[in-house]
Amino acid sequence: MLDFLKKQGFLPEVEEHGISFNYQMKTFIYWIHDDDNEFFQLTLPGIFKANEANLDAVLRATNYVNSHLKVVKANVMNEEIVWLFFEILLDSNPALEEIVPRALNALLGAQNIFYQKISEG
Repeated sequence: MLDFLKKQGFLPEVEEHGISFNYQMKTFIYWIHDDDNEFFQLTLPGIFKANEANLDAVLRATNYVNSHLKVVKANVMNEEIVWLFFEILLDSNPALEEIVPRALNALLGAQNIFYQKISEG
């Protein structure tokens, strides 16, 4: 993944749990799972801050994302910040040039849907 991102012109940085990189002015994290190389997990962290006043709307919006979108999950981390997860199982020879753009588009689309649902209340 690191080599793929570099070849695509991204400036990835290796961190403790994965590889972070920017795309469309947002930071994404590809999580490295040494115990399961066939699990692909790309996240869009910190898309929305939850608080006591908006928690019901946040939970409704995350539930909508989780029940209406394929392979994207929304999670309220520590009951305070929403993250989006793109998760799939890979075969032994994944085509990252197909998977990564689709994952990025799915996460950005999920973010837009989340924001739409939040604005509806």
